[in-house]
Amino acid sequence: MRTLSFLLVGALYSLVPNAIAQPLDYGENVQNFTASKVLENADGSHDHWRGIGRLYIKGFCTATLLDTREPSLTGPTPAYVLTSGHCIETGNGNIVTDKPVSGIMQFDYFADTAQFKTYSLKKVAWRSMQGVDLAIVELATSLQELISEGIQPLELARQKPAYDTDVLVVSAPLGFENATLRMAACTLQPAQEIIEGPWVWRSNLMTRCQDIAGGSSGGPILDRYSNEIIGVIGTGNLTAGLVPCDEDAPCTRIGDSYKAISENIYGNPTVFLNGCFIRGHLASDASASCSLYPAFTVSADSDAPARYRKLKKRDDGTVHIPTWDYRFSISTAFYRYKTVRTAKECESGHHYSDAINADDSFINSEIGNRPGFYFLCILGVDSAAQGAEFGLIKNSLSLPVEILDDIPTAQPDLSITTGVTVELARTEKHESYAVKFGPVESTDCSKDTEYATHTYLELWFDDAKLPVKLCTIAYDKSGQASEPRIDILKPTTGSRDAAPAAS
Repeated sequence: MRTLSFLLVGALYSLVPNAIAQPLDYGENVQNFTASKVLENADGSHDHWRGIGRLYIKGFCTATLLDTREPSLTGPTPAYVLTSGHCIETGNGNIVTDKPVSGIMQFDYFADTAQFKTYSLKKVAWRSMQGVDLAIVELATSLQELISEGIQPLELARQKPAYDTDVLVVSAPLGFENATLRMAACTLQPAQEIIEGPWVWRSNLMTRCQDIAGGSSGGPILDRYSNEIIGVIGTGNLTAGLVPCDEDAPCTRIGDSYKAISENIYGNPTVFLNGCFIRGHLASDASASCSLYPAFTVSADSDAPARYRKLKKRDDGTVHIPTWDYRFSISTAFYRYKTVRTAKECESGHHYSDAINADDSFINSEIGNRPGFYFLCILGVDSAAQGAEFGLIKNSLSLPVEILDDIPTAQPDLSITTGVTVELARTEKHESYAVKFGPVESTDCSKDTEYATHTYLELWFDDAKLPVKLCTIAYDKSGQASEPRIDILKPTTGSRDAAPAAS
């Protein structure tokens, strides 16, 4: 018996390692960080991704049908697709709930599919751009009907994945010959908070999968070996040369500064959504298991305070500290706020102000006395007694501002070829410019009139119309102007004379 037991245990031991060592690879042996693969499904080999497709509302995004089934349910339940919040609308400060919407969702979105399966949308069940970039959209048909037509929903991962996990991004990026589903493979990495224009996202994942482009937004980040949804693609550094932290140039905190890293692709984790579906329906109010609520809306004349502010030295040597100067309205009767140096601190209940009546909402406290980023955190509360509960602080609004040192703005750096072109030097990185030119004797660069503003400079002068006086002014991120630069452009080939501005 001992011999038989030993043989059986040995046989089982020899089988188990093989089963563990060879999990199902949904990535089909595609190497990480290589070119994406166009997906076809004539042979049914990609049936497991029939529930990923193209969402169209105001533009093209990718979305995924969620598996919200419960074994005890027998009747029809809503069909929900998961996508990015900006695929619905881009306004900041507005958490959308139960809002009717027009648009379509197309499944079976493969390169060899003759006709995509198209369904109408019913409503935006939940959408946010504050803290996360996520949306859940309900279709105008039931989940059970979609399943009966062969559309397979995908499950949310129930545990936070480890970093360096092998992942897949399945999306429908534009700009390719086939703008249908593609699969890219890479690994999962952590990311700090992200700033992009007026938006701040506080919980993020990062990948460097290839061939992510416009249209990929909302695409699922999938565990390569379970096919579960880990996250949703939100944004990325896809275009070089843009100003870091501006729109289309998301930046992330690295040490004490924020940098835009070329080819980084960012997404939002989705594990927290598991507790938000109850008996096949998305929760509609706050609960211990779902942090989508309470929700509130902040609106103002602009999406945010001025993005850049400067420390100013007074004549007596003291520093004038800029204030938020933010007037807004909010959907709740009261609000709380605080100023922090890292946006993630908005999700801590500590140091928020007492509840303030929202009848005339105006925050004008000092921002800070050191250069760098600051964030204004705002919570909407229904009563003076309501505290910073878990779901509420997860929905807090973070508004970014960068404080700049009080240093003079440098004059524009120009590359001038007399009689041919005037253009910005390659090192030039100001925000905008003003320019005027005219007769040498009568053109006054010190007068503000007749300047035209540009975000880029490339001028051509006919040699026959020279000489001229060229006046250029540069503006930094805060809008502060440099002293005018004065150049006298002469018709002598191959030479120029540039005179500095008079003080």
